[in-house]
Amino acid sequence: MSNAGDFLRTVSLSQDLERDTLEALVPLLVIKRFKAGEAVFRELDRPDALYVVEQGRLAASKYVSGETDIVLTRFNPADFFGEMGLFDAEPRSASVYCEADAVLWKLDRDVFHSLINDRPEIGARICYRLVTVFIQRLRATNEQAREAVRWGLEATGFSPSDDASSFGRRST
Repeated sequence: MSNAGDFLRTVSLSQDLERDTLEALVPLLVIKRFKAGEAVFRELDRPDALYVVEQGRLAASKYVSGETDIVLTRFNPADFFGEMGLFDAEPRSASVYCEADAVLWKLDRDVFHSLINDRPEIGARICYRLVTVFIQRLRATNEQAREAVRWGLEATGFSPSDDASSFGRRST
């Protein structure tokens, strides 16, 4: 197996693919290099690809107000991001910046769609892994939202003994 194939085996997106399948995937990916501080993409950019981190550290952030962004998560080698852009033409939901020089592997949306059409068995396995990651990330986002609401309620003096009907329902 090539070095590229060995690397792809470490990425959760492709770790359950066979050796020959990984080798077939390698030429579909484009290596991109970024410097520390550089944006891979910005919130509201047009989505076009998924990225896999080979080297570096990146941060996903979301605009809050003024000049303030909040860091949502960080990506390290073997992580991937930008997957919504493979399926959806809506603007990017967050920005991703390099905290260190980075080497990324880019899977273009059009290439991914061709892969699904030409090699549906590979496309199906990758889609299954993507759904698994979507679920994990949605659960983490739900937890962050719960914590933000809890913090906001505490900051405003809301008490669980207060009438919850003005806010929501009582938890069971």
